[in-house]
Amino acid sequence: MLTGMLAIHVTLAVLFAPAPGKAGLPKLDAPTEQALAQVCDPPSALAVADVPVVCILDIQHPEIIRQHLEKKPAAQYSGRLLRAKVERLTGRKCLLVHFTQVRGQELDRPQVKAILITGRSRSFSRAQDERFYELIRTTRIPMIGFCGGMQLIGRAFGANVVPLRKLMPGEKDPNPRYHPGLFKEWGFLPVKIAQRDPFFDGLPDEIVVRESHAFQMARVPPEFVLLASTAECRVQAIKHKDRLLYGTQFHPEVHDDAHPHGGTLLRNFFRMAGL
Repeated sequence: MLTGMLAIHVTLAVLFAPAPGKAGLPKLDAPTEQALAQVCDPPSALAVADVPVVCILDIQHPEIIRQHLEKKPAAQYSGRLLRAKVERLTGRKCLLVHFTQVRGQELDRPQVKAILITGRSRSFSRAQDERFYELIRTTRIPMIGFCGGMQLIGRAFGANVVPLRKLMPGEKDPNPRYHPGLFKEWGFLPVKIAQRDPFFDGLPDEIVVRESHAFQMARVPPEFVLLASTAECRVQAIKHKDRLLYGTQFHPEVHDDAHPHGGTLLRNFFRMAGL
């Protein structure tokens, strides 16, 4: 009798378990799916692309994207702004895809000539991150990650991500709503180059770039070389020893006329990638 009841419970659990997303992808509610559809390209665009493209892998939490659209138009979303910037810099079509809607192997295509991984202000899930580890570890496509994107690259190679130090008594918090109590590097700040590299061509030994983080990579993975640091965050830029694979804790994609160094870094990366 007990065995029969157990079988019934198992059957009911299977029948009424939450449905997974398409082919194992995470299941998102309808408003979130609609929000992603407003700012991102459909995953199918990768499969049908018949010209060389640059791919931006957006790893921002989908709820953050939905909140953005409640306040600002889709055209002002950071991923859309980056997509337009990449197309101007490279003269190539750029696709913005959200990481909850694709698998890593879908990006590893001959027509994809470079992959950029965005930052994020909140993680989605460790399991979702892990879906991209194999791509990051094995692809030969030129790749660069910014802030959370660099941390995703580091985790794929076994590095840990840890908070920056706690704020000292009386120390000002530049963004109290974001991880209150933690020290943050926030705004356009100086970063010292630790090792010269073609990534820094045309730039001085100290650059000024956009920072917005309260976490850092605890160490440089053995497969990588440290390229840049600050006093509060040692791992500011890294490069793989054998591949065109870079990561920056800062945001070179955010720059302006008064702070142009990030733009130079992007152009250098695209030049190295043949774009």
